[in-house]
Amino acid sequence: MDDAQRKAQIKTTFDTVAEGYGSTGMEFFHKAAAHLPRVFALQGHEQLLDVATGTGIAAAALAPHLPQGRVTGIDLSEGMLAQARARVQALGLGNVELHAMDMQAIGFDDARFDAANCSFGLFFLPDMAGLLQHIVSKVKPGGQIVTCSFYQGSFEPLVDLFLQRIQRYGVKPPEFTWRQLCLEEHYQALYARAGLTDVRTHRHDVGTLFDDAEAWWRVIWYAGFRGLVAQLGEAELARFKQEHLAEISALHNGQGIPFNVTALFASGRVA
Repeated sequence: MDDAQRKAQIKTTFDTVAEGYGSTGMEFFHKAAAHLPRVFALQGHEQLLDVATGTGIAAAALAPHLPQGRVTGIDLSEGMLAQARARVQALGLGNVELHAMDMQAIGFDDARFDAANCSFGLFFLPDMAGLLQHIVSKVKPGGQIVTCSFYQGSFEPLVDLFLQRIQRYGVKPPEFTWRQLCLEEHYQALYARAGLTDVRTHRHDVGTLFDDAEAWWRVIWYAGFRGLVAQLGEAELARFKQEHLAEISALHNGQGIPFNVTALFASGRVA
């Protein structure tokens, strides 16, 4: 798959899942965003670039901490941006602007922003170092760059059961590149390549207990996994769902189904 095909696939997937993205089952996105104001060292006047803003979850968490500043969110998916605009309007946030834009071709002047955020976005591209360096170019010297990914072990064992079963249906999963960015040392190396200084990492548990297996199905249906199950025919999909949710239900421990998710944040300064 070449770069253009990959972008088209990503855009199609997230246009499709936008309506339910971050909803029931995916509260971990909101929990992770709630940590951002503490990871950033904001003074309140900054111009902050939010890359791969999605439905605006991170932007909405940061905007109230910038009373004299502004969050500029960009995303490739118009479907996600429509949800972001609705979120911003519902919360009455007047200091958030949103643009449809390729994160590999950010159409703003270099060194325009005081800070940049990219929540769960770097790993969508194989050249994570190149993407980070591009984001860095848009931030002033001394500005702060914060990105986050999923820590090692996140989604296990649910995701392992999902991948094993979907392969039995002849669907070959792609390499999950977020696993290349799931440890502190991964971030240290990546940030060093981008020339960032004062690199710090933070881990936060953002998991939960699911009441039932249907909550996990919502994660599959309204996240990047959708592109895999979408390859099944209607009858196959119904059979796959029944079989897979049965094995997920078996993980119920009497209180719920453990959904293990840990967010790994990395912060650095532009030299």
